[in-house]
Amino acid sequence: MANIYWYYLIAIIGLGATVFSIYKKQTVKRSTFLVFYLFTTCITWIGEFVVLGLLDAYAYKTGIFSDPWAQNILGHLILNSTFYPGTAILVAANCLGYGWISFITIIYLLIEYLCLKSGIYEHHWWKYYMTGFLIFFFQVFSKKYFAMLNPTKSRLIRNITFYFVGFVLLHYPIPVLLLLGKQYYNVNWAENLYLSSTMFIFTYQLFEVIFLVICVCILKKWYFKLIPFCIAFFGQYILMKLNILVVKDGWNLLYSMILYFSSIVAFIIIEKYSLKMKVQ
Repeated sequence: MANIYWYYLIAIIGLGATVFSIYKKQTVKRSTFLVFYLFTTCITWIGEFVVLGLLDAYAYKTGIFSDPWAQNILGHLILNSTFYPGTAILVAANCLGYGWISFITIIYLLIEYLCLKSGIYEHHWWKYYMTGFLIFFFQVFSKKYFAMLNPTKSRLIRNITFYFVGFVLLHYPIPVLLLLGKQYYNVNWAENLYLSSTMFIFTYQLFEVIFLVICVCILKKWYFKLIPFCIAFFGQYILMKLNILVVKDGWNLLYSMILYFSSIVAFIIIEKYSLKMKVQ
């Protein structure tokens, strides 16, 4: 079986856990599940940005690309957008105890072992116990954080949550376009183009999302919601004029901005109808 199909199989398991949890937990609003799913996705993205992107702890072997960092990005997108948030929802929605969390952690370790043995994943300096510790902590944290969202009583927690949600929505199209060969960011932060481009735009959008949250979640007047669109357009336009943003293969800035604006619109809609405050 080709390497990529194993990644798809793991992703299906994560999505299955998500669907099962949402179906079983009818008392929780679907919008809350969506927000929590995106929140936990972002937590794993940031963690992997540090461990994989900056520290080169391990490598994914998807078999789709010849470039090692293109393989890493694809493996990251598949697993950290499905399996990790899926098990987090499973634990949080069903209020699983430490015994079940330990069992799920063992499942993670078993999958990691099988992936290593099959050659679709490799350790550089990473160790099994690191996976075990982080997965156990991630599941416990997810359970406790979900309790703070259902119901939402703290405006601070709500804004923090939407910061992570906003980042996922803004960032997701970027690595996809990079892997499709449509655009990249030319900054030479690393020798590898895929890694360098990702490091730059990931860091850039971590700051950009701050303004998105302020304008949408904190400043409630409708006209403040126009500011993120302006920041997105002028930011990318300036990067293109500086020859940092490079588009190719028939792609152009207009197409990029359609995706960017769509992400902002999605964020505004999700924020409007999700995590309604119980106590003002």
